[in-house]
Amino acid sequence: MKVLVLDDDNDFLETIKKILLSHNHLVDCAGSAKDALAMLDQSEYDYVFVDYKMPENDGIWFMKNAKLPRRTRALLMTAFVNREVINKMFALGACGYLIKPFNEEDLLRHMAFFER
Repeated sequence: MKVLVLDDDNDFLETIKKILLSHNHLVDCAGSAKDALAMLDQSEYDYVFVDYKMPENDGIWFMKNAKLPRRTRALLMTAFVNREVINKMFALGACGYLIKPFNEEDLLRHMAFFER
């Protein structure tokens, strides 16, 4: 699977990248929503993991501006648990969410669920 991970926390990005690489996924990381949009223009992804709370442009802004192919699954990753945010993300195309902090097992379980 090819995965794009969007988060403004570089340490978090590296942790998620290591987990995914260890399970033979291809991984690109973006530290801002604008960078992630540019990456979408260059490549197609099976998954896009989207942080909600970021400086400048948040996850909702990203989802509104991303032209994700129908087959790309978007997952919200957030420590900011708010039903309104989750509902907006689902309305914009997210198919699930992970509450930070989450572990490797949680991440892989979500991916396996959507690969069925």
